[in-house]
Amino acid sequence: MQIKNYNSPQNFTALHIANAGNLKLYKLKGSADLRYLKTLPDTIDIGELMPHLPKDQAQRWQEMLEYAVDTAQIPENTTYLETIGNKPCGIITFFMDKTAKLDCICTWGVETGKKVQLAGKTLFYQLFRDFQDFKGRKLELEAITNGPTDTIKKYSELGFKKTSRVYPTKTIMEANEHAVKQAYARLQDLIPYETVEPQKINLARELD
Repeated sequence: MQIKNYNSPQNFTALHIANAGNLKLYKLKGSADLRYLKTLPDTIDIGELMPHLPKDQAQRWQEMLEYAVDTAQIPENTTYLETIGNKPCGIITFFMDKTAKLDCICTWGVETGKKVQLAGKTLFYQLFRDFQDFKGRKLELEAITNGPTDTIKKYSELGFKKTSRVYPTKTIMEANEHAVKQAYARLQDLIPYETVEPQKINLARELD
């Protein structure tokens, strides 16, 4: 994917902040970064990448990608873009306060029929890292129950517990600071996370 219609490289303020094995994490900051992000759903077709999925599940996954891009546009949200090589493979957006909220996390493969290993866990590692730096007390998320994966099971393994707020297509889950700290410690043994000296990146030139 090549995008060339931005006014100046200085409009990009995305920061390459960490590597995790063959994955890279970029923190998105400026308006040009978010405009770049807006183009992603047009270049990623979940149905083609995951041909084994039923059409409705692939469509739901595509909707989650679009939702992640949309929530990234909220000024109060923090957004990270994850890549493997020079190809985007994940987005996470969240809001930090005493009760922090994960707005959306979405990962996808870059090869047909294959997921990117540890893509989701690496994004959660970054979320937990920010949450502890912020000294948050509780972290909340919405577990989608009509998608292609069992998100409640996955989030339970990361320390989240179901609340009484259950809806037709989602369940609200929460983790307190102790549960986040424990999950973060477990992920530390799994994720080869290394911070790097933050460097501004022109995403349109850096990524395909």
